[in-house]
Amino acid sequence: MADGILGLGSSGSVDLSSELITKLKTAESKSVLDPITTNKEDTQAELDALTEIQTMVSELLDLVDDFDLYTSGTNIFDEITATTSGSSVTFDAADTSKLNPGTISVTVEQLAQKDVYQSNTISDITSTITNGGTLSIKVGDTTYYFDTTGKSYEDLVEEMSYYSKLDVNLEKVNNTDYRMIVKGTESGTANAVTISQSGTTNLGFNDTGNHVLTAQNMEATIDGVDYDVSSNKLTMESGLIIQAVSTGDSSINMERDTSTIVTRISDIATKYNDLVDLIDSYTLGDEDTAATISDSSTLKSMMSGIKEILFDSYGLNNEESMFKYGISFDSDGYMNVNTTTLTTAVTDNYDDLRELFVGYAEKEGLGTRLKTYLDSLDSSTGLLTTYEDRLNTYIDTLSDDYDTASEKLDEKYTAMATQFAAYTVLITQMENAFASLKLLIDTSTSDS
Repeated sequence: MADGILGLGSSGSVDLSSELITKLKTAESKSVLDPITTNKEDTQAELDALTEIQTMVSELLDLVDDFDLYTSGTNIFDEITATTSGSSVTFDAADTSKLNPGTISVTVEQLAQKDVYQSNTISDITSTITNGGTLSIKVGDTTYYFDTTGKSYEDLVEEMSYYSKLDVNLEKVNNTDYRMIVKGTESGTANAVTISQSGTTNLGFNDTGNHVLTAQNMEATIDGVDYDVSSNKLTMESGLIIQAVSTGDSSINMERDTSTIVTRISDIATKYNDLVDLIDSYTLGDEDTAATISDSSTLKSMMSGIKEILFDSYGLNNEESMFKYGISFDSDGYMNVNTTTLTTAVTDNYDDLRELFVGYAEKEGLGTRLKTYLDSLDSSTGLLTTYEDRLNTYIDTLSDDYDTASEKLDEKYTAMATQFAAYTVLITQMENAFASLKLLIDTSTSDS
């Protein structure tokens, strides 16, 4: 029998068709799908590079935040160090921006305290009070009335505890007995507590020795000024919090903390230079390697915005710039800090440096402006956010393109396989017919 028409036919045609389809599909996939995959990988690499840049911008932002006029904490020029003496008071400050260097002396003559009453001893707190009448408790200008008759001591205390100006508890004072303890929740004479009771069952609050503490104000002298207040805690207009804990003398000496200013400015310069290097590494290719970030316009715009702020003039009269205090840029664009010059400026020109870096509401400083700008880069419409969104959108588009192209290739070669199967059937039929014809010819030839 013949081997087949044009090399096809018989069982070999089926295997040859499948192999041919696979080869054709592989070749076309390489030309159609591989460029999309490569483009997607390049875009993902660009997105990864942008993420690394965003992280470094965030690190620079954290450093600059210390020089922000509107920082949620304390900017570096308002930091205060303090030393204290004495144990009559403790000192604290939630915000040191209003504190001024100097010494504050405090003498506490008397601590504020609240009224405290105790009842007579109670052996059974679940027992019912008979003929107790009405218990009247006055706290400051407010009087509370409690009907005691028919209630247990536990029930009475529970009812009294509902009122915010009262602090009432049943306390076990020995192995067998309890006392009802009634206090005001706030100290001072303005919050004094007085108790009266009608009825024949005396709870004993006004018995001798049962008014155990009497409300009084704190009396203190702070820098020569006398204070007579209901609380042991004073918050001065400067923000300094003074908490009296005992009678006696104490003082606090406050000084500006300038120890970290030079270091922090140097840290900003280092981080800025790191950012320059990082951006260059991703945007500048070489003879053998293409740049990871092909469109560098966004990053150039960002760096131009940063440089504009750094190079600008500050102060109410535009008389301040960082170049006056040992900060400069070299020919490669790196920021340099002469720490000797800057350290001298911290000592001799402290207010000028604060004006330069922090500024005022009407004329923001370098640090305040730079913090605002860096913070805006990752906002919903910021430069880096917009760039990131664009890259993510492109990756999504490439993924859709890949899926669409892959589906079309599958459809194309599925149809081709069906056609090859039909061709195989037809060729096999033709070969069978040819074999029959050949047999007739062979028979006729042998007969003659």
